[in-house]
Amino acid sequence: MRNFISTLLFLFLFLLFAGCGGQAFIPPQASLDTPLPAYEPPQTNLTPDQKYLENVLSKNGYTNGDKPTVVMVHKLSRKLTLYHGITPLKTYNVVLGNDPYNDKLCQGDTCTPEGVYHVVTKYPHQRWSHFILLDYPNTQNWRKFGQAKQKGKVPPDADIGGAVGIHGTEDPTRNLSGMNWTKGCISLLNRDLEEIYPMIDQKTLVVINK
Repeated sequence: MRNFISTLLFLFLFLLFAGCGGQAFIPPQASLDTPLPAYEPPQTNLTPDQKYLENVLSKNGYTNGDKPTVVMVHKLSRKLTLYHGITPLKTYNVVLGNDPYNDKLCQGDTCTPEGVYHVVTKYPHQRWSHFILLDYPNTQNWRKFGQAKQKGKVPPDADIGGAVGIHGTEDPTRNLSGMNWTKGCISLLNRDLEEIYPMIDQKTLVVINK
């Protein structure tokens, strides 16, 4: 009888401590031979424009927590997209200078400049509803202007120009028809300009690309 009790006690202790040194119980559906899935970093799914704007914001001193208003203009498609940081909010049709394809080099060439610009000021405009003045010419524009003079692309007595900005229109039919009628500025329909105008301040970046 004593041997029987001893045997039962031995079996009880064996089962009790099997998890610490013996073979653990594995549910039938589980398998240790199945490899764990490889780690995949989360996909950001940023568009090329958003990746570009990330770089622009970083170069201009904006950290991840800073989300200024950004205006991005694509000249070839004649689209202006308003961003909060790198988040697109709305896209508008625009028209440009009489020469909508080339980069602005000097006063009178009727080209819309390309590059990254800051807003200098904004104000109501009797003719074009509102005007958002950009800091053209900036350092990059002066460099292009000097190189163009050296290569004879602009007259020796040419002036670099100024007063480039974003404004409305006194004749919406020209904008609706897609006519590039400005001397280098970016023009929207007045109703569209009035939508973006409250969001524009001196922290706003304006990015103009092909």
